[in-house]
Amino acid sequence: MKFKCKVITRSSKNEVLGIDNLNQLGFKFKDNSIDKLPELKIYLTAVPVDGKANKELIKLLSKELNVSKSKINIIKGEKNKEKIIEVLF
Repeated sequence: MKFKCKVITRSSKNEVLGIDNLNQLGFKFKDNSIDKLPELKIYLTAVPVDGKANKELIKLLSKELNVSKSKINIIKGEKNKEKIIEVLF
């Protein structure tokens, strides 16, 4: 499954907005069109230095989606606040 997310760093807490909408899809969303991908807004306490925010993002998504960290990949936007994430099964 792929989805878009906008990451806001240096936040007061780690939080994922829109995760309920993503869970309702039941990991069945298979359309690869970027315009049709679901989107989340994610707040992270980490700073975007040396990949710390990306590591925290993967850790948070792993916890929220109940999948291992190795099954979550940032496929686009590794150095950008707008990212495309892929969750493998």
